[in-house]
Amino acid sequence: MMFQGIRVLEVSAWVMVPAAGVLLSDFGAEVIKVEHPRTGDPARGLLTGGLSPSVGQVNMMVEQTNRGKRSIGVDIAKPAGQKIIYELAASCDVFLTSLLPDVRRRLGIDVADLRIHNPSIIYAKADAVGPNGKEAGKPGFDASVFFGRAGILNSMDKNGNAPDPRPGFGDKTAALSLAYGIAGALFRRERTDEASVVDVSLLSSAMWVASSDILYSWVLDRDFSRVQRPLTNPLSRSYSTADGRRIMLSMLASDRWWPELCRHIGREDLLNDERFADAGARTEHAEACSDELDTTFRSAPLEEWRNRLASLKGPWEVVQNSREVVDDTQALANGFIASVDHPTGNEVRAIRSPVRIDDKPHPLATAPEAWQDTEAVLHELGYGWDEIAELQNEGILP
Repeated sequence: MMFQGIRVLEVSAWVMVPAAGVLLSDFGAEVIKVEHPRTGDPARGLLTGGLSPSVGQVNMMVEQTNRGKRSIGVDIAKPAGQKIIYELAASCDVFLTSLLPDVRRRLGIDVADLRIHNPSIIYAKADAVGPNGKEAGKPGFDASVFFGRAGILNSMDKNGNAPDPRPGFGDKTAALSLAYGIAGALFRRERTDEASVVDVSLLSSAMWVASSDILYSWVLDRDFSRVQRPLTNPLSRSYSTADGRRIMLSMLASDRWWPELCRHIGREDLLNDERFADAGARTEHAEACSDELDTTFRSAPLEEWRNRLASLKGPWEVVQNSREVVDDTQALANGFIASVDHPTGNEVRAIRSPVRIDDKPHPLATAPEAWQDTEAVLHELGYGWDEIAELQNEGILP
């Protein structure tokens, strides 16, 4: 496990930063998640609010972004709680937070505060729009910043009907960037003994993902998503089937795949059509070629096309819905999704981190209950039962 022996102190909530913590814990890091001793991570409340689907009482949002961690409850706003954070930070390799700058300063857990207790700690933080500029410290979520501000939602808007942002896309994209930065910082510290500050934002992550649209728009000096691009390759688009499903062709080297495609769909006659003789001809007569393929694909249901195209080596896929992806045979064969026996007795599904090391899927754990490891972690710091009870009476611990 590549992060075995790495200790992470996480003071964060919701999805983006907790998801980065999961990417570390999946590969062996010990991640200690600090939650408020009375309310916990606000994401836990989405179960009772009906916004997060559950399996029994298992909040699937919390499971996917907190598995494998230890959870403790500490009121950091009080001096005794702050002292616990400092003691934990002294033995950790990474401090990971989603708190905004003014909150970090008020709580005494900004970079300089923690470096007093551990000069070699890597400080990793993430926010909405970046650490500089007049809007630094502005709050934000992926729907407004990742999808909205970065132009992604606009690029998906067709005739004034933009789709709703899908949950977690921006958060989990930024989480990958944050985990990547932490891994790089750990490597740098190993080589140079220098501790880094790692910074990621929803806006920077979205701009990286959408960089083609953004940069092409700059080149053209207009919104590239509104540029009408003619169809040039009929073998690189989706087609509807008789039962309303869709098949996506992605055969960019169309001359290579055209003969094989025609044979698989039973349209060998198209091979003798001069309009479609090669890529240049198919571009010149793209609409006619596309119409022929469209008529053909609409003549049979999806299941028939699955069977007929099974041996086609050219790139194509069925456009699946999210429920179908759960049972995707290739995903199951590679362990991208797997069943986990939850302590509640429920069987839940989990999506693994997308990295595979030494051709082995990493083990999957479950998310902790809020505060479940508080006493164990405090004992490890040297606190006795009487001290813990006193801190509980003062409201510093749950």
